[in-house]
Amino acid sequence: MIECRGIEKERPSRSIVRDDKLFNKRVDVLVIGAGVVGCATARELSKYKMTVLVVDKESDIAMHQSSRNAGMAHPPIAPKPGSKKALYNERGLKILAELSKELDFPYEENGMVILFKHWIFFAGAGLISSRAKKNGIESIEFLSKKRLKSIESNVFDDFAWACLFKNAGIVDPFKMTLAFAENAVQNGVEFSFQTFVESIEVSDGKILSVETNRGRVFPRVVVNAAGLWADYVAELANDRFFTIHPRKGEMAIIDSKRQGLVRLTISMPQITQAKSVTKGGGLIPTVHGNLLLGPTAKEVPFKEDYSTTSQGLEELIKKHAKLVHGLTVNDIITYFAGTRAATYREDFIVEKSRRVRNLVHAAGIQSPGLTSAPAIAQDVAKMCVEILSEEMHVLPNTKFVANRRAQPPFKSLSLEEKQKLIEKDPNYGVVVCRCEEVTKAEIIKAVSSPLPATTLDGVKWRTRCGMGRCQGGFCTPYVLQTLQQQRINVLNMTKKGGSSYIVVGKTRGE
Repeated sequence: MIECRGIEKERPSRSIVRDDKLFNKRVDVLVIGAGVVGCATARELSKYKMTVLVVDKESDIAMHQSSRNAGMAHPPIAPKPGSKKALYNERGLKILAELSKELDFPYEENGMVILFKHWIFFAGAGLISSRAKKNGIESIEFLSKKRLKSIESNVFDDFAWACLFKNAGIVDPFKMTLAFAENAVQNGVEFSFQTFVESIEVSDGKILSVETNRGRVFPRVVVNAAGLWADYVAELANDRFFTIHPRKGEMAIIDSKRQGLVRLTISMPQITQAKSVTKGGGLIPTVHGNLLLGPTAKEVPFKEDYSTTSQGLEELIKKHAKLVHGLTVNDIITYFAGTRAATYREDFIVEKSRRVRNLVHAAGIQSPGLTSAPAIAQDVAKMCVEILSEEMHVLPNTKFVANRRAQPPFKSLSLEEKQKLIEKDPNYGVVVCRCEEVTKAEIIKAVSSPLPATTLDGVKWRTRCGMGRCQGGFCTPYVLQTLQQQRINVLNMTKKGGSSYIVVGKTRGE
């Protein structure tokens, strides 16, 4: 079971906030980490009569892996049959479509195609079919070049045949996480951001308390959903049997004016990737009309290394931009990086601790973690209920609200619907972000919602303000002006929390 390969010296950055907000707080379940797994778990736990608190060291949900990914709902073809990755990938994909309707987040079943350069590789078609069957894939189709070109006419010509997975999908990863979090809040879950876990008190194989920069919490059960820092949390609880080694992936975003090029997610893996731990990336449509190139995959020493490189961009262009006709480097509006929480076993760790009887691990959740998250959350919640049932009677939450409704983007509405909204609230008639057609009213709602944005990036992720070609070059001053009008002091506003302040001071008096 022991997997550690040397104790890492790297430690997570600590919040600059220090207060007694959580002083002596007692909860039934403490979830550490507000990524997609933590938020989905909180929502599952809210189906029961219990007190749940989610803490995260960042200023918002989904600040790391859960937003820095391609937004793919993967078919379970890559995971090894019998692995937890394969199990949760299959289960998660099957419930995503229904969840998207229930919680009102963007999801599309667009399909995924893998291209093969030579017909000689068709000898492996039987192995692909066998693996697909073992992993529960219900729809797989082998296509000739002519057949695929009739479906996707812009696909490049240098391939012989293709394998199509119809039930693959795409999702907005941040809004999916937000949907879980907001629905959890609807059902009584509390969130505490800028909350750093400093130490964990363990006695006789049980967690007694968790010390944070905002006070000491006394939980009955702790869920370790700390993503890149899950091994750090496990170490604090004297239960570190795994190590997270970060694997960075860079991605490029294509201007939405190119959205008509392809509908399918397209990938062409190299033969050298047969035994690789990465799926190789590709050309991926998004639910918002952009295309993504990537990701790359590179082992890095630091967990929050989000630097981008010219070499990474060149690799993305060389490997993936060529998959369709009509893409050029001028179509790229920005590029970014994310790191995956890989373990040396390259599998998920979803289990009760074997040493600490009130600790549950949801760790090592790298790709296809986004797809798997809803299913992982179901099992983690069940484990929490089992542990709690040893000392209390756990009852269903008869007042649980399963549905959550989001305001549709103003951009997507008909002229008649837009006019009605403007008549109700004139702020809908003020367009702040011209690229994405985001209105002043949408920004106001983003900072006054059940889980409000407190940073510029928080506004951006909730509204898409600043996600167009100009990347916030024109709209940022108007966003800050709107926030100031809402009595939010922009002198304290940060881009992404911490010390990333946007405004350094006033240039003149009031």
